[in-house]
Amino acid sequence: MEFLLKHLQAATDIPMSTLVLISVMISISMYFVRNHLVVPGLVAVLGPFCLVLATGAFYCLTLLEIFPLNKYDQWLICTISASTIGVIMGLGFAALLARGLESMQASKRRFHQA
Repeated sequence: MEFLLKHLQAATDIPMSTLVLISVMISISMYFVRNHLVVPGLVAVLGPFCLVLATGAFYCLTLLEIFPLNKYDQWLICTISASTIGVIMGLGFAALLARGLESMQASKRRFHQA
């Protein structure tokens, strides 16, 4: 349990500048995504979910030391990569969830027609 708490504490200790940049990038992507959603209000749930995923991706990238964060350009690339990973994973999860619900409704309709 101590191991989990240590990593959770380290994952939530992201610098404010990084968190602001990730939030801005996700907000911009959610602005363009909302036009293509069946329910545009889903952005209110999908945005924070992508933010959590991007924060986790940033922590994993820093934990694996893929980008040395002591240089400004490397920090920027790491932040952009983390927000891209978060948005792609969030949209992928939403698409899988929508596809699953759609197939369940289709199977219900077939069952009631028979």
